[in-house]
Amino acid sequence: MREGATRIALAGMLAVLVAGCSVDPLAAFAPQPLLRAGRAQRERQLNEDWQNHTLRELVDQWGPPHRMLEIPGGGNPPGFVMVYPRDEGSGCLDTFSIMYGPVMLVRGYQCR
Repeated sequence: MREGATRIALAGMLAVLVAGCSVDPLAAFAPQPLLRAGRAQRERQLNEDWQNHTLRELVDQWGPPHRMLEIPGGGNPPGFVMVYPRDEGSGCLDTFSIMYGPVMLVRGYQCR
């Protein structure tokens, strides 16, 4: 009987190894297809919600950005861009342009 239990255990381990090797580790990081529905509405709504709010308010609500990018040439008015993760519902890469100044303000939102 012990030999049968050993065979079952080995077969189970082999099944787990085969299943583990069949998973593509890069599949979780593959870019998702962009969804067109809702992108314009999201951009319009987030601009209404965030234009002229302070950088502090944005970070308090959204958390720290994944990336911060300088605007080439400084922008007009000068500022930088804060990049957040892609929104699953709309496919938007959420980006906010921030104006430099005594109080840094959200200039606008763009769905990328």
